[in-house]
Amino acid sequence: MIAFLRLYALQVGAAVRMSFADRANFALQVAGMAINNLVFLTLWVLFFAGFKSVGGWGFSDMALLLGLTMTIVGICGVAFGGYRDMAVSILRGELDALLTQPKGLISRLLARESLATAWGDLAGGITVLSLFAEVSLSDLPLLILALSAGLTGYLSAAISFACLAFWASGARSFARDLTDFTLLFSSYPGSIYQGAVKVVAYSILPAGFVVMAPVEMLREPGLKSVAVVVTAAMAYAVLAAGLFHLGLRRYRSGASLA
Repeated sequence: MIAFLRLYALQVGAAVRMSFADRANFALQVAGMAINNLVFLTLWVLFFAGFKSVGGWGFSDMALLLGLTMTIVGICGVAFGGYRDMAVSILRGELDALLTQPKGLISRLLARESLATAWGDLAGGITVLSLFAEVSLSDLPLLILALSAGLTGYLSAAISFACLAFWASGARSFARDLTDFTLLFSSYPGSIYQGAVKVVAYSILPAGFVVMAPVEMLREPGLKSVAVVVTAAMAYAVLAAGLFHLGLRRYRSGASLA
């Protein structure tokens, strides 16, 4: 395991250095994402200036949700950036060369790229959590758990969506759209989702388990809320691994895409 983590760190380090290669472009992308996040946060500040709460959610709760979302997306983009184009890699047949290498196919796909814009998300997320989310040092263990579980859920969902490429040639854009929809669902107070939309937010697009359930866990900590967050993260991770290896067997068999 230590050797695997060391190898992954080296691969990610190489991807990060590659993203730094064009310093001007890197700075523009980071600044652009930081400005985008600042504008989005400002809109919520103005909203809660007029409406003090939405379904029991105040501005600090919304800041916690946004901070978690930005930080999770930032970590994913920096350390697991290959998730964005995993479906493309599958459709292009890029797995052929990777299959001849040692085990750890998913990790090598994830470590192939580091996204410059993710640094803007990461910086924005840490800033929002530190200044507006009303979390204290005593909340740090739960905050780390929330970020870890949310990261696992989001990354697992993205991998699951990318696995559609094993069965359908049109999955290139569809997989990314589903991932983006998950982020969209993660950007609004959980209390606004009701009925069928709430079912979608806690199943197909797991925004509920990526950030909404972690927010509830941080606001009302307890054994039940912790168990829900951890169990959901593990379930999505198992699902992602299962779908990938199922699709990989089909890929190895040489089956043509629909």
